[in-house]
Amino acid sequence: MHIVHVNFARGFRGGERQTLNLMHGLSNLGHKQTLVCRPSSELMRRSFHETNATIITSKHPLLGHRNTPRADIIHVHEARGAYWALLEFALRGIPYIITRRVVNPISSSWLTRKVYAKASVLAGVSADVALRLSAQTIRKVEVILDSCSSLNPSFDEVKRIRENLGGSPIIGHVGVLHDKVKSQSTLIKAFALLTEKLPQARLVLVGSGSDEIALKTFAANDKRIVFAGQQNNVADWLAAMDVFAFPSRVEALGSSVLDAMILSVPVVASSAGGLPEITGANERGLTVSDQDPASWSTAILRLLEDDALQSRLVEAGKKFAEENNVDAHAKRYLSLYEHMLKSTLAST
Repeated sequence: MHIVHVNFARGFRGGERQTLNLMHGLSNLGHKQTLVCRPSSELMRRSFHETNATIITSKHPLLGHRNTPRADIIHVHEARGAYWALLEFALRGIPYIITRRVVNPISSSWLTRKVYAKASVLAGVSADVALRLSAQTIRKVEVILDSCSSLNPSFDEVKRIRENLGGSPIIGHVGVLHDKVKSQSTLIKAFALLTEKLPQARLVLVGSGSDEIALKTFAANDKRIVFAGQQNNVADWLAAMDVFAFPSRVEALGSSVLDAMILSVPVVASSAGGLPEITGANERGLTVSDQDPASWSTAILRLLEDDALQSRLVEAGKKFAEENNVDAHAKRYLSLYEHMLKSTLAST
């Protein structure tokens, strides 16, 4: 099967990592792939180095069609790619699937409605996303959770990170520094409370974003709070953490939680969006249902002090992450692709 993936994102965040994860999984299953993306994007660069896919660059959904080879399926990974897929469907009749990765409503424009109406399959990265999209499109929406990444931390690098941080336990977070969404300010406040009992603790925030300066100011120059910036070796940073804390206010799923779980890092996460689908009812990670810093401090401390609880959550979390690894993820999508092709043949 030949699958064309379409992702016009300018930056490289969770959706782009998931695009690459799926490409890796489908490659392992022996399928031919093409990626349509922006020129000079980080997704283009990584795809070139990490996959054997054909790469087609385009700055706009109306461009790049002449150079794209005939395919069996088009998989759309972000909003603008859907318009590119609609045009391919009009020109060549190639069926397409749209994966929705955000919780905000789709546009009410006529064209956007048409884009979603013409898609052969709609998928959401969580039941929460699928429910929202189904209500907007009046269509069935499949649920396929994002995958955990294939991570191989370096023991020496993990040791170096922990030594450089200069204290323990290490509370960590990975995500774009956008407080309205990720709520790092809640974590900073919770950390201040936590250090009243654990003065040698460290908080490390991995990632960059528009709120970096504001959050550093909010942290009041506390040397125990480390802004690590964007890191290519995220696995090493995750593996260096004693607790992974994820207090998002808005979250479609939160695949970095899965990445922490696969590395046996205990997790505390909010109840936003699809996060409870990962953590379960405190089965695979602790859930904090509000943004109260005291609640977060208490949950983190509980994980650090209760070895039996930590062991139970880590074991269940790792098993769940393994069930949602790159290869399992690819097989689920492949099943949808095959169903799409059968439906297309039956209708011709």
